[in-house]
Amino acid sequence: MSALESSVSAPSVSSRVSIEDFSNYTMRMQFKKKNITDDIFQQFEFEPQVIMEFEGDVNQAALEWLIAKLQAPRIDLGAELLVFSDYREHNKETVLYIGATLDRLLIGAEEMKIPKIYKDGSLRELCLSDITQFEKSDNLLDFLTSAEKQKVIIKGIENIRATEDDHYIPGYPKYTLYPGKSIIKKYLSRHIITNLFPLHEQEKLKLIARKWYTLKNYFKPQPIDSIQEYFGVKIALYFSFLGMYTISLIPPALIGIIYFFFPWQSVYKEATFALFNVIWSTVFLEGWKRYCNSLCFKWGTIESSMSYYSFEEPRADYYGVISRNPVTGQLEPEYPKWKRVLKFYLVSIPIITFCLTIAFLLMLAYFWGEFWMKKNAPQNLGIISKMYSLIPAVMYAITIGILNSIYRQIAVKLNKFENHRLPSSYENHLILKHVLFDFVNCFICLFYVAFYLQDRELLKTFLGTILITQQILGQLNEAMVPFLFMRRRQKQVDDALKKSEDTLQENSIKGNLTGSQSVSTSYKKQAALEGMMDRFNGSNDDYLELYIQFGYVYLFSSAFPLAALWALINNFIEIRTDAFKLCRVFQRPFAESANNIGAWQQAFEVVGIISVITNCALIGMDPEVQKLLPSTLTPVNMVLIFVATEHIVLAIKASIALLIPDIPKSVSLQLAKQEYAAKMALKRQMREEAHANRRSHLFFRLRDAAAKKRALIEAWKRRPVSGSDDTM
Repeated sequence: MSALESSVSAPSVSSRVSIEDFSNYTMRMQFKKKNITDDIFQQFEFEPQVIMEFEGDVNQAALEWLIAKLQAPRIDLGAELLVFSDYREHNKETVLYIGATLDRLLIGAEEMKIPKIYKDGSLRELCLSDITQFEKSDNLLDFLTSAEKQKVIIKGIENIRATEDDHYIPGYPKYTLYPGKSIIKKYLSRHIITNLFPLHEQEKLKLIARKWYTLKNYFKPQPIDSIQEYFGVKIALYFSFLGMYTISLIPPALIGIIYFFFPWQSVYKEATFALFNVIWSTVFLEGWKRYCNSLCFKWGTIESSMSYYSFEEPRADYYGVISRNPVTGQLEPEYPKWKRVLKFYLVSIPIITFCLTIAFLLMLAYFWGEFWMKKNAPQNLGIISKMYSLIPAVMYAITIGILNSIYRQIAVKLNKFENHRLPSSYENHLILKHVLFDFVNCFICLFYVAFYLQDRELLKTFLGTILITQQILGQLNEAMVPFLFMRRRQKQVDDALKKSEDTLQENSIKGNLTGSQSVSTSYKKQAALEGMMDRFNGSNDDYLELYIQFGYVYLFSSAFPLAALWALINNFIEIRTDAFKLCRVFQRPFAESANNIGAWQQAFEVVGIISVITNCALIGMDPEVQKLLPSTLTPVNMVLIFVATEHIVLAIKASIALLIPDIPKSVSLQLAKQEYAAKMALKRQMREEAHANRRSHLFFRLRDAAAKKRALIEAWKRRPVSGSDDTM
């Protein structure tokens, strides 16, 4: 303990140094006008925001060096954060509890250009010299949201960069560092840091949970703004999309119930329902774009693609030959594009093709099992015979779920193997692989039944069985199983902390903390429990489930009208189970900004287009429809008629998409006002600079003229007076 503590020197003054070094005079005066002194920055209980866990045999030199970097003032290229170290005796782990002073959070928020609500109701980038004009500035301790505080801290951690003098991680000479590159990403990629996650704020989490997934508020709207303030924009957008998609299922579900239980059969009924569904899917997706842009405008991320978020650094796992980036001038790995393309075509595509072939063979095995079951099933047993005939479909649905999990792991490994440079490129390629794997695995059998066997009854039975089975298994797998594991882990943590209570060694690297402050036992227990939870790996898997469900509902809607009803019931439960697992089962994710749902928007739109083709084909192959056509038509003419019909429906979808603006008029007006105000401010700044330059130029000209005049006078005074005595 003493060695570690003595090796790290903490800043002698905490918040006062920060303000004097990084804040301007105007900010100081604004604080003083509000009777806010420097004491407010000191007088608060240390609340760790981020937990950093290290491998058990971590080298002490590497640990001490990183702690020093985290605590060092930013003028010394540090993060200027509060750090408390704890050694867990029961699992031999070193843990860092990381927080920040109020002034560090405020200055960091200003540098990150975090938007806040101005007192006139507009959204403006935080400016500390004008902080009194922002809403909620009366209480600076609660001025920043939980997600914003977390973003400032993780940004500070990630911005600790290697200098020209940092050649490798101390204690690990093989782990080379490159100037300008993030040190923390190197620690993570080399597994020196085994876990890095933000700590839950229990009181705020309880308030959100009470409004979100309790039985009392089960059918009430989600607290989207509270979710955004706590979990960040990206997760809030997922739950907003899930909520809007669920509401959009109500009309097709109601119509599906009426059509399903209506006693008469009519081809017009099926055609009308299919046409309504394919158009309604377009209305939903276009309506979502508008709602998404409204939310992003309210949260200040609608233009994030043009702000600091637009610049992406290479992924921590990106590897290649070290060379100098021609844009930034920094040393970083460079991997030839032709190698990545070669990997994709020679490795990824063959593996993907093999996996899709497995899915096709599995489908054939299902039909063989279906045929065998029908041949050997007991007859005349009523409901038992019916249930017996469903066994192959249920087994096939379970197998699809298992294969989907395997394929997702394969997709991740292939994506890492391809070595994409940027996080956005990595995520888009991963989404593409997920969509391709799951689409073929889930829908190949339905396409086979619909267009090869052309058995409408089998299609309806099979679609209903797979949809319901996968939804039940999905709910159990997503919430119940992780929750049971979490309860078991909680008991393990309680037992471990109780056994090691007397032998727990504490390394108090206090930095800016006073001598009486430390991490409370409740924080230690909470950090230990959350450290054992599974990491939340983003919402891609959740989007993928909605994507597959969207396909089940709309691709073959004319064959199974009740698909929307079952999806609606599932999604009412899905909203609450997803909320529950995010709050109670998984580690809290780092807040991320976003201005849309990314590539998933295009993925859903593609399914909407395919649904037009499938539903037109289903209706066109219906014998009842063919009876309505003139008998003189050849098969080629029939195909041409339904292709023309399909193109007409696609044109209607495209027209609706064009007629519905992506951005609401009110938002467009506000954006135009902001752009105009920014241009006027830039013009004023340019005029002021030009005026200052002119005044400066005039000043220097006058000064030079005065200097020349003085020089001439001095020269005149020193001139030699010749011939005056001789003349006399």
